[in-house]
Amino acid sequence: MQRKKENAIQSWSWLTHIMITGLAMLSTTSPTVTPPALPQDAVYTSHYCEENVYLLIQSFFHNPSISEIWDIFAVFISNHARTVALWNQKLSNKLDWPVIWDYHVIAVLRAPKGSSIQSWVYDFDTHLGMPVTWNSYFSETFSMTVPEAFQSTFRVVPAEVYLDHFASDRSHMLDTKSACNPSYLKPLPPYPPLQGSFCIKHAVTHNLMDFVSMHPSDGYGDVFGIRTIHDFFASEMDDTTKPKPTATLQETYSTLLGVA
Repeated sequence: MQRKKENAIQSWSWLTHIMITGLAMLSTTSPTVTPPALPQDAVYTSHYCEENVYLLIQSFFHNPSISEIWDIFAVFISNHARTVALWNQKLSNKLDWPVIWDYHVIAVLRAPKGSSIQSWVYDFDTHLGMPVTWNSYFSETFSMTVPEAFQSTFRVVPAEVYLDHFASDRSHMLDTKSACNPSYLKPLPPYPPLQGSFCIKHAVTHNLMDFVSMHPSDGYGDVFGIRTIHDFFASEMDDTTKPKPTATLQETYSTLLGVA
């Protein structure tokens, strides 16, 4: 009887050890990970979002403490009409009104699939802060109730692909009305035009519109609609989040194109 009691005590001790060890392992496999702060030397040039994001992603991608934890993406936001309505943008004329972009570009950091860690958005032109959680950005930037002409579509491009295959000579910013004396619509960034290694090798100097295009067969990466993009970036712990309806939408429809 004493022997059985000793065996039972040993078995319980062993089981307790296994349970404690398992809980410890669980806690270490579901860590709270803080997103990287915006680098102090981050370069920002108004109206050149694709270049701002390129340089930010370049900084993140070549930092092992970031790239070994996060999947890094450039996300192009546009549609076939090149008129997408985004709320909480710094260039909005009124607080509750959207900006209408022909296209916009943000960076998103996503933890490996299956993780409970949230995705984070880096948008140089938002009032929401940087970084901001994907859930907050998604719900406060987009609306399901805008007319289709202003609805967003998304091209999601992995960091390495973007860094290697993107090139811009900035010709899209030339003022075509002044052909005799060419000028740029907005001041140029203070550094040479960007050209990824693949583009240098193949003498590609400008392919920006391949990324802006929302035709799935064009360009690089994958194209998502407003109803599918959230699933790509949401963690398994996220609740289903939809863009919030905006009370002033009806007021803005007639003037949307004049906001940006």
